[in-house]
Amino acid sequence: MPPPTTRDAADETSFMAGLLHGLDETFWDASLTPDSSPVKTKFKPLPVHHGKHSQPHSGEQTQRIAVTKQLTSSFTKDPGSGSLSANWNVPVLGNTRDTVNVLGAFKSLPSTSSRSSPTSFITISSKENFIILHPDLLVTATALSNSAQCVRRPLLSSLIRSSSDATPSMLWGNMLHEVTQACLREGQWEESWIVERIDEAIQDNLADLDAQREVLSRAKGLQGFFERYIADTPKPNAFLENTRAVQVEPSLLAISSLIDVEEDIWSPKYGIKGKIDATVHGIISDPPPLRQQAPHKADKVVSSGPFPLELKTGLATKGMEHRAQTMLYTLLLSERYGVDVSSGLLFYTQKDEVVRVPRVRNEIRGLMTSRNEIAAYMMRRMKPSHRANAPESSIEDEPFLPPTIDDERLCKRCYAVNTCMLYRKAVDCVVDTESPIADVYSQHTSHLTDAQCAFFKKWEALISLEESEMALFRKELWTLGAAEREVHGRCFSNMVLDETYAHPPTAINPGTSKDTRIHRFTYRFTKSSFNNKDNLLNGHMSVGDAITISVEPHLLAVSRGFITELTPSTVVLGVDHEVSPASILSLLDLRGSRPPQIIFRIDKDELFVGMGRIRDNLAQLFYAGTDPRKLELIVDLAPPQFTENSPTAQSLSQPQLSRFSESLNSHQKNAIEKVLTAHDYALILGMPGTGKTTVIAAAIKTLVELGKTVLLTSYTHSAVDTIVLKLHDAEFNILRLGNIDKIHPDVQKYTLSVRKTATTIEQLEHQLMSPPVVRNPAARKGGLDASLFRRLSDAHPEAVVELAYQYRMNEDIMLLSNKLIYGDRLQCGSEAVAKRSLVVPNRAFLASIHGGKLTCHQNGCWIAKLLAQNCKAVFVDTDALPAHDSRVGNLVQNEVEATLVGQVVDAMLQSGIHEDQIGVISLYRQQIKLLSHLLHSYKEIEVLTADRSQGRDKDCIVISMVRSNDSRQIGDLLKDWRRINVSFTRARSKLIIFGSRKTLQEVPLLKEFFGLMENRGWILRLPPGATAGHPRLSRTPSPLKRPAEEPVGQVVVRDNRISAERPAKKAKAKARSSTADIGFLKGRPILIDLVNEDS
Repeated sequence: MPPPTTRDAADETSFMAGLLHGLDETFWDASLTPDSSPVKTKFKPLPVHHGKHSQPHSGEQTQRIAVTKQLTSSFTKDPGSGSLSANWNVPVLGNTRDTVNVLGAFKSLPSTSSRSSPTSFITISSKENFIILHPDLLVTATALSNSAQCVRRPLLSSLIRSSSDATPSMLWGNMLHEVTQACLREGQWEESWIVERIDEAIQDNLADLDAQREVLSRAKGLQGFFERYIADTPKPNAFLENTRAVQVEPSLLAISSLIDVEEDIWSPKYGIKGKIDATVHGIISDPPPLRQQAPHKADKVVSSGPFPLELKTGLATKGMEHRAQTMLYTLLLSERYGVDVSSGLLFYTQKDEVVRVPRVRNEIRGLMTSRNEIAAYMMRRMKPSHRANAPESSIEDEPFLPPTIDDERLCKRCYAVNTCMLYRKAVDCVVDTESPIADVYSQHTSHLTDAQCAFFKKWEALISLEESEMALFRKELWTLGAAEREVHGRCFSNMVLDETYAHPPTAINPGTSKDTRIHRFTYRFTKSSFNNKDNLLNGHMSVGDAITISVEPHLLAVSRGFITELTPSTVVLGVDHEVSPASILSLLDLRGSRPPQIIFRIDKDELFVGMGRIRDNLAQLFYAGTDPRKLELIVDLAPPQFTENSPTAQSLSQPQLSRFSESLNSHQKNAIEKVLTAHDYALILGMPGTGKTTVIAAAIKTLVELGKTVLLTSYTHSAVDTIVLKLHDAEFNILRLGNIDKIHPDVQKYTLSVRKTATTIEQLEHQLMSPPVVRNPAARKGGLDASLFRRLSDAHPEAVVELAYQYRMNEDIMLLSNKLIYGDRLQCGSEAVAKRSLVVPNRAFLASIHGGKLTCHQNGCWIAKLLAQNCKAVFVDTDALPAHDSRVGNLVQNEVEATLVGQVVDAMLQSGIHEDQIGVISLYRQQIKLLSHLLHSYKEIEVLTADRSQGRDKDCIVISMVRSNDSRQIGDLLKDWRRINVSFTRARSKLIIFGSRKTLQEVPLLKEFFGLMENRGWILRLPPGATAGHPRLSRTPSPLKRPAEEPVGQVVVRDNRISAERPAKKAKAKARSSTADIGFLKGRPILIDLVNEDS
């Protein structure tokens, strides 16, 4: 939220001129020719709620039309009827194949035999219709309300989502919003109660003591607001100010109830979205029209219904942006509730007055014109995603930002000036020495070199390519029906609420009743009618995925949240808004449409905030006034500085510090010393199992002992929690930040919700950066998947300290990665590690699994061979069965492999192996779901993708490779040697890999792997019918057949417990061969992303 800006009369005049520019009182008739394809009706006529005081809609329709020619030649204009360009900004609407919404009454045309003939037409009038360009791009009401003077500013705000520009006044305002919403929700307005809520908000936001005074000063109108306006009928002093009307007698307002707070509404009808502070049910008593007031006194005009209540905690300026924002909210509420919301309410908390903001058509039309211009620029930004194979030079071929307004007074005090000037310099490549803003421009960009600007432009474009990939599916929420989207695996259709479900308590602190989850409500849903073909495990929706809940057919995205549990027949969601039957029926009653049964659709959503944050992190490097050293180190690759023989490093020998590293090996101690001598950064290169977690924990303890405060960050919650669990015996305070739902239960005791008073953040500024998952091919080709660790380590290997002694894998398992990936650089940290094996406590059970037979095969039982103590690394070849993969839509699974994995896991467990000793891994999302369902009764067995397995290790790892087919098709996932290596290196004592050798050996790395396994005698070929020889271990997965789409690598199937402890044993240092450059990395830098996986 930008800081409030004081406006003067000149600003007000300029704002109105901008809104009304080009609008006149003439109207023109035009006949719009739709696309030759069948026209989709995006919105049926809105139902009319004929309440006592409501004002129904006039039957307005919206149709989605693709422009097949230049739009100006798609209209047939009547002579003397005016100009299209004067009303709807034709230059913006001039591209072929653009999509527009036309709002108004469509008429059907006589049917013809030609498919290309239009089916309907509309006569468009500037007084009666709206045209919405690119309606699937939803522009925020806040951004649109700030666009009158500068269209560039809201576009930049949508690109950069910064949290560093927050001011104290913004923080105080946000806290007061929370308090006011709590007052409305709880119906509590006593001063003591308000002060108590303010204190809670201050504590939750880590604000200082001065915040209470500031927030209280901004809240002085709350009690007066309650006394005047909170009532069932308007009170005599409940005056409603109206800046747009001249009235002899004022209007009166009563707010009788609260409908919702923070209501997030998306409107593809108008192409806008917004989060409304509060939606209230109000009663307004207006004086009769002037013509009716004489000679007889007429009755007052009373109207009631939902109103947006916008809270403003600053000065009561009644500014233009505030009015525009509130007007746009009336459009959103009209669509959500199906009634005409003709005005909104503005409440300035420093006063006890409410301002009425009527919706004025001319002003709305001006805002829609601005919205169309913004959407046109946004669409330009998205177009490169359709040219993924284009050369890098064509990533940007047209400006995606409007030019600057070059107004010195406005630009100097604009909250987006840093971002605006950076884009002007680095992306727009403007040379300016004479314009009114030349000095401002120089002040913000003169420190940047051409090379630095080129760096920003390249990486900003790559981020946008990846961002556009995420946006592809969002519009399906309103352009595809639920059943149609369910076919693609991105929706659960025809769902009903399970009212018998009671969510178990989740309070992590017995002494507090405060709900610390990121979601406020938890519900379970199931199919309204379930048949054998329905299986919620199909498709692309998994535990942890973001979702939206809609009510068919009227209420779009009434609540948002995440999947917390998923079974074949039920899904449990944690969401931000109530969707109980009572709450939904109250919304539907406002629309006048109560159905016999409430039917929900649950859609997978894409979250865009992350890319805005990433872009902000990039931009922060280039702003004037920030740390120039970071810019030099990261962009210019200046060498990092170290102080050799520094007193700090020498102090490691002192008893109070040496105790933290006395159990470390020589390489690990070198890493600690490197950290202590670094002025800029140190890079710790740790291969799998080499004790990176142990080193980081020791470094944190050492730094804190030296009086430092430490910040620990990572890409994943699990990586942070793994290290925090290593600090359980720390002698200092730890504060764990993050969403409580994502934090390991054993770490939650360090969170703010438990520790009510925060002190310092004891964590280390070091990122364990595995390769980021990049979807867009052009972005990946451009280098977006290269981590900062790789960039710095390739440029300055002298900043790297390597860890080579590993304490996880026995020597057989280590051999695989050593030969294929690391060129024999890895060494076992001790003889005990090298010789470790998995001992089956009860081998007698294995003799009983054949249903009375001695064995399942003449050559012996294959399960017994796998569980032999000397079988430590084995590939189980399934070609003779066969075990072909199959499709669930476009997702890949292998039911035979799942059965084999299930039998081996059953055999281990019934032979005495504990559940928490076993991990199951697959690279394929659908196989993960299949295996999770098959093994769902074993709560301590982790079923993981390669990405989620990082940081984990188990005594036994069982891997399902999935791909097995006669055409030798393997897809892309199995070509990713980094994920293959991560999967192989999770095992401590036993590694079992199921797969088809004929299919998998098409991959160059795996062909090398099979050669190594063959030479060692580590391949076990299963006989035909191998799945049928163990009656006591029979596990057959239920068929999953619903169509879906291509798999995604990173999946969370259920909440997984982190393996917290990894032994770090002291080992005698061994000399590393300087010629160890064989293996997969031969001729390549060893400093790659993979070795930096978060363990």
